[in-house]
Amino acid sequence: MSTRRRIFKNTAVLASADIFTRLMRFALAIVIARTLGPAGYGVYAFAFSFAEVYGVISDFGMSNLIIRDTSREKKYLARYVGNILFVESALSVVAYGFLFLLVGLMDLPQEKAVIVYIAVLAYMLTALAQIVRATFKAHEKMEYDAVLNIIQQSVTVVLGITVLYFGYGLNALALAFVIGSLVNLAGSLALASKRFTRPKFRLRRRFLTYLAKEAPSFGLIVFFTLIYYKISTLLLSFIQGDAATGWFNAAYTMAFSLTFVPAAFMGALFPVISTLHISSRDLTRTIYNESFRYMLILGLPLAFGTTVLADKVIDIVYGSQFYNSAVVLQIVIWSIAILFLNFVLTTTLTSINLQRVVMYATGLGVVVNIILNLLVIPTFSYVGASYVMVATELSTFSICFYYASKSLCFIQVQRVVLKPLVASFVMAAVAYYLRPINIFIIFGVVVWVYFATLIALKTFTKQDIDVIKSIIGRS
Repeated sequence: MSTRRRIFKNTAVLASADIFTRLMRFALAIVIARTLGPAGYGVYAFAFSFAEVYGVISDFGMSNLIIRDTSREKKYLARYVGNILFVESALSVVAYGFLFLLVGLMDLPQEKAVIVYIAVLAYMLTALAQIVRATFKAHEKMEYDAVLNIIQQSVTVVLGITVLYFGYGLNALALAFVIGSLVNLAGSLALASKRFTRPKFRLRRRFLTYLAKEAPSFGLIVFFTLIYYKISTLLLSFIQGDAATGWFNAAYTMAFSLTFVPAAFMGALFPVISTLHISSRDLTRTIYNESFRYMLILGLPLAFGTTVLADKVIDIVYGSQFYNSAVVLQIVIWSIAILFLNFVLTTTLTSINLQRVVMYATGLGVVVNIILNLLVIPTFSYVGASYVMVATELSTFSICFYYASKSLCFIQVQRVVLKPLVASFVMAAVAYYLRPINIFIIFGVVVWVYFATLIALKTFTKQDIDVIKSIIGRS
């Protein structure tokens, strides 16, 4: 199979699975919000945001290290997975014991503390499964990863909605996440051992030395990224309370769920670019350029359209009690548009062995996020936190774009952004004019208007058209 076909096959598989699982998680979020209200949803958002940040210890970015290194030399896969799984399991046990001390120091209410304990366990189990599932991605067999992701989310969401329906509350909901994570870990181990290779648990000093050298960069990238995605939730909970946290997270969860396209696309490209970096720098540059352009074409209309229709979307999805989430959605959707581009930049830089640049960029994002949140949340609450998300993504973009331009090639953004920007303005104007009618009709019309405008502006190259024909021909 050609490189192009592998990329689009894996992108299609990952995107399909990601769409399904995000829809499932989003459905669960809606049920939680409508069942528990803004304050209850705020408690849930705090516990699981904290758990996701704390649970990074169980992966520490090592799944990406496995994919990058073993996609080049697959004979080392069993050793990588086994050694890293052993080390991270040991770290998880130690970290979980330390969690009780940390929660005690935060002086959380008993209800929040119990949910945090359960949620952290769920995320640690999922992180260990991610290490095993790196086996599939290193072999570019994304369908196995996709199936396991679908199974985990299906188990979690079905159990979660069931316990909420019968009134068992947040503790039982958190346990549903633990069960889903256990199913994922067991399935990952079984499938990896049967189809590819059984992990080899043989610790060697040379490998541990290499791991100690490489791990901080990958781990801090993941940690910093989670911090600046989740710190607004945590600070809002401490400073403004559960209701403000619920309003912010309802909108941000919806907006972030739209990143399935860049996540799937760049996830499929990661092992490809890692290999091409060694064999073909020219092709690496081409993939980087085209990926950047595609994410602009997709991200800009998303931001413009959501800004115009945010209040209608929030009312349909969450109901009138989440009216305050509309302004959040209008703001944070712009951070998501920038994030589309950051997926391209961070994945490309990591693939070409510049993960330390990504670490520094995300570290800067954390500093910007925390300082600005502490300044604006006391006065501007969830609205201020929304603007901080945009500033955070911009700071990360600036650093990553500079080093990608310096190390790979420079993209003249003003040239590639002009036509999508014009088409987005036209689309937004049509959406505003159609606001009184049904939102689903509006959506169908504006999508057609946007792509018709792009075609009229001759945005797509012959290569783009060939790719589209290839996809249609295989569908």
